[in-house]
Parts: sequence; C-alpha cells; structure tokens
Amino acid sequence: MYRYAAGMLLLCAAVSAEETTWRGLVVAPEHRCAPYDRNDYRYPQSVEDEIIAGLGDIFSPYTCARFGSSRETEIEHMVAVSEAHDSGLCAADRQTRRRFASELRNLTLAAPALNRQKGARDAASWLPEANRCWFAGRIVEVRRAYELTIDSREAAALESVLSDCSAADVREAFCATRSFVMQVLLPILRSDVPDTAEASP
Repeated sequence: MYRYAAGMLLLCAAVSAEETTWRGLVVAPEHRCAPYDRNDYRYPQSVEDEIIAGLGDIFSPYTCARFGSSRETEIEHMVAVSEAHDSGLCAADRQTRRRFASELRNLTLAAPALNRQKGARDAASWLPEANRCWFAGRIVEVRRAYELTIDSREAAALESVLSDCSAADVREAFCATRSFVMQVLLPILRSDVPDTAEASP
C-alpha cells in the first residue's frame, strides 16, 4: 500500500494538470470501443520456441522457476490481450491484433497456475515475485510500440517499481541461480567431459 501511494505521488509529480502522458504513454481510462473476441488474438504455438530461445532456458522470469520441458509451462502475455484491447487495440484491424498476440516482447513463460492467477490483471493489481523491473519496463515498451493507453492506477504502480530500477534491471530478466548455472557451472561441466573423438583408439 505504501509503495502504491508513493507511486501515485511520483506519478502526480511527473504528470501535471495540463499533461496527459506518462513515460510517453497517454494516461486514460480503459475503454472497450468494440466487442472483444479472443479469436482476433490467436497466435501459433510455434512462438513458444522463440520465447525459450529469447530466455535462454525453459524458465519463468516471474518466479525464476526452471521447468523440465515446455509441457510444464504456458505462454503468458505480460500485457493481457483483453487489457490491450481496452487500451486501444479495439480500434485496430485484425492484422494488428494478431501481430500483438505474437509480439515476443510481450510474451514469456509461466506455470499454468500462475498464468491463471495473473489472468487479465494489470500491474495495478498484479506484479511478479521476481524481475519486477524487467516486467515493468516491458509493459511500458510494449504499450509504446502499439500506442496503447494506460490508466492512472497502473501508471502509478509501474512508477513505484521503475523509480528504483537501474538500466540493467530493466533490460533483461535475471535469475541468480540460472545465471550461475549457465555462466559458471555449465562451462566447468563441459570442460570435464572427455573428448571421445580423441580418446578413441
């Protein structure tokens, strides 16, 4: 509650009475200007491979949990498609909606239970356990890219996060255990594996 109140104060300081923008986004209430049809936001399942390639592993930046296979995860939209619809995509054509649904900057992995817990909630009512700076930065980046609006409550919640973030924190998802395994342990383990080609008589 304190962080949200601090975010509101920071937001008010950043947005004067004459201004209607925050970090390059128009601040406005959500508005459903056309009916929402989930079929307009379909995406190919093959996009999951691209998400994993971008993450460098099968893990969820929201919790830093690693999974044994992609069958244990679900594709998660950081800006939910219904949220995006009510933030401007209701006026977009179907091609733009489909492009948004497959937008890699807005896609990550999450455990099914967590994916359902988050649902269509925005940052005003849901933030991940880990990588909040990265999450908040992506929300702003994606909304800018698709010229989506943002309501004042979400802007305040994101401001309370981003005001404490470094550029590195926002740039990519970071999990200490994962980074240690990938950057330290894995090279050591690989160097200990004998070269079978040279060992063969």
